[in-house]
Amino acid sequence: MSVLVLGAACTRSAADHESLGDRDYAAHAYRDALAEYELQVKVQATADLHAKAGAAALHAEAYGLAVAEYRALADKDRTRAGEAAEGLERVVRAALAANDRAALASALTGLRAIAPNRPLGPYAKIAALDAADRGDTAAALALLPAAVANASDAKNADSLLFVYGLAAARANDCATGVAVFEGVLRRQRDPGVGDQAREGLSLCALLTGQGLLAQGKPVDAESWLKRAAAPGGAPDVTRAAYLGLGDVALARGDVNDALVNYQQALVGGSPGDSLTARAQNKINALGKADAPGTETPKLE
Repeated sequence: MSVLVLGAACTRSAADHESLGDRDYAAHAYRDALAEYELQVKVQATADLHAKAGAAALHAEAYGLAVAEYRALADKDRTRAGEAAEGLERVVRAALAANDRAALASALTGLRAIAPNRPLGPYAKIAALDAADRGDTAAALALLPAAVANASDAKNADSLLFVYGLAAARANDCATGVAVFEGVLRRQRDPGVGDQAREGLSLCALLTGQGLLAQGKPVDAESWLKRAAAPGGAPDVTRAAYLGLGDVALARGDVNDALVNYQQALVGGSPGDSLTARAQNKINALGKADAPGTETPKLE
């Protein structure tokens, strides 16, 4: 009998969290309501409770928690995915007004996850660029296609495509990055973006070539590294490409060509930078140290 009484008491106590949360919510005490709902969620996570907790979190300006609860609502009951998506859109608007870019990106990522066909509108660009700035490549790659689709004009679309290509490169998906950068260059809508795309292509070519070298495929790596060393790339990308070309030459037994490429990797460097140190070590290993003041070949 005592066990039954104890069980009933525990059930009643758990149920009280939801009713207390409802009372606090009605009184506009949203933080208190959220605390009660969260306690109840730990005991019995129902779709209704996730919906209530999401709404309370939104009013309490706990946007990250609101996103989590609305996503949990959709996961718990797929028939309520539309309701969860509407909640996430409210989070988007509130986070934008509060300039909470992290919450904005999280809410938009959630929207894409539970309602992939729902238009994101102008919010996608803000969240995508913020994700890219923060180095969150997964979120950037998820959001940028929608941002491109909603771009205000062709130049703006190409600018966003460049960011998409760069995010792909950072995610080691240079196949996508190269395709995107080449597309931007073909359209030639904005010279500034075109220059950035050329740098992006050089970076992807370098990463691809370095990857092939690491796999022991210097013959396959050579064409990519030559592409990375072509005009238009960032100086450090060009230098790193020459370093790789030196390794390619050395792999085929051409010591003189290796030396020339390693010396090119020194051009534009400073004594303390890592590329200079690596190139100089490789030159030293060949027994032909580049003495101070020795003139190195200049890039054309």
